[in-house]
Amino acid sequence: MTNGSNDWGTPYCDITFLGRLLRTHKNVSSVSRSNDILFTVEREQQGDTLKILCLREYTMGRTMVDRAIDEFGDLDIIYIGGDWNGYQPEAKELCLDSKIGLYVTSEMSGALWRNQYWNYEKKDKDGDPVTFTK
Repeated sequence: MTNGSNDWGTPYCDITFLGRLLRTHKNVSSVSRSNDILFTVEREQQGDTLKILCLREYTMGRTMVDRAIDEFGDLDIIYIGGDWNGYQPEAKELCLDSKIGLYVTSEMSGALWRNQYWNYEKKDKDGDPVTFTK
C-alpha cells in the first residue's frame, strides 16, 4: 500500500497503523484500500465485507459523520484514531441509528468480532461500558 492524499488530514502513519491492525486481526481474511483512507475488509466468521473509513479526529461530531457519509456513501465503521480521540454523543447516536460503528483504536478489535459490529462496547475490569464521549 502506498501513500496517497486525502482531504481529511489523515496522516499516512494513521493509515498504515489501521492497515496493520486490520491485516493482523484473526477475523479478517483480506484487506484492500482505496481513496487513500477507505478500507474494505472481509471477515472470516461472518463471511461479510465491511467498509472502514480511517480518520484522525480529536472529537468526532455529527457534522463530520454526515460529511463522511456524504463523501463515501454506505460505511460500516468510522475509525477516528487513538484512545485520546473521542466522539460527541450526538455523533455516536447517529452512527448507532445508521448501523455504523464509530470507534477509537481500543474498540476496533472487539468490534471486528461482533456480528453487530456497529454496537460494540468496550468493558472495563468491572464489566461497565467504557465510552470515549467528549
